[in-house]
Amino acid sequence: MNDTSVQPEDKVEERTSSPTAWLVRHEIPLFFILTFAYSWTIYLCISRVHISNSALLNRWLYVAAFGPSLAAMLMAHFTDPRREKSRRIQQVVLFIVSYIAAFGIEWLDHKWWYHRVTTALIIADIVLAFLVAFVISGVLSSRLGIRHLLQGLTRWRIGFGWYILAFGLWPALVMVSNALALQLGLGVPVTPYHPTRIPIIPLMIESFFWYLLFNGPLTEEPGWRGFGITRLQRRFSPLTASVIVGIMWGLWHVPVHMMGLFPMGLQGTIIRIFSIPLAIVFTWLFNHTRQSLLPVLILHAAINTTSLFLARNYITSSALLTLVAVVLVFTDKMWHPLTKTENESAVV
Repeated sequence: MNDTSVQPEDKVEERTSSPTAWLVRHEIPLFFILTFAYSWTIYLCISRVHISNSALLNRWLYVAAFGPSLAAMLMAHFTDPRREKSRRIQQVVLFIVSYIAAFGIEWLDHKWWYHRVTTALIIADIVLAFLVAFVISGVLSSRLGIRHLLQGLTRWRIGFGWYILAFGLWPALVMVSNALALQLGLGVPVTPYHPTRIPIIPLMIESFFWYLLFNGPLTEEPGWRGFGITRLQRRFSPLTASVIVGIMWGLWHVPVHMMGLFPMGLQGTIIRIFSIPLAIVFTWLFNHTRQSLLPVLILHAAINTTSLFLARNYITSSALLTLVAVVLVFTDKMWHPLTKTENESAVV
């Protein structure tokens, strides 16, 4: 039986009643707690089990990476439990299409990157594809809180130039920083390995969509930006909101460094301080594109894909990133809170 829409007076009463009102008052810290609890629990389990298949290990790390998005969807569900007429058929169709597409990219990834396919790896792929389809199909959820959270995934009319900027900003920054490093005699690391049998352009396109769905963008951005930044900017300036999210974003990655799975091991945690200027760049892009999630998804995917094909000097790239963030802060006066009109475009 389909659910009927809630009347306005009922909406007000529902959102101000307990325990919903308590959840709304504490939604930001609860979001961070749930994010860390989900991801760090999986990290802990992984660290206790020896997984020799690197592809399988990475798959479960990607499952853990869904922490921010899943936590945001859960909080959105409980802080805004209103429902409207069900779109269950459309949502199921979108889920199936997303699942098939995700699993197809996983199959291509195994084939092109020569992964040793096992039953355990296939199970991990099934879980990952399910999570991707679950998040994407949420845009048609009958739960208004979840739909409002994810509506940024459907806000695509933002101007073609913003997509070019989101896609090209990080590769350009890395190339400039590498050129600067060579001029200063700092050197650039060796280019990462990638299969040479596959033409580089198709391989980069496949890797871009892989990262877009499984490792960073879709797994994190509905949480960090769609939920975290959106709600923090109702209380703080974009700069303060970015610093808060940047700190939490950096801390969230620490266990992966401790497990020796990220560059420089435990010592590499120091680079997580640069999650703050990176968060500022993300916030600036998010706000200037009517709080659409699409450009930040593309930027995040571009960052991860670039690291797969182009090594960078961390000193010069981090310095240049910080400079870009500082310029954006001052040119955009990000220490000023958003106006009421600007906030009205935020996800409710």
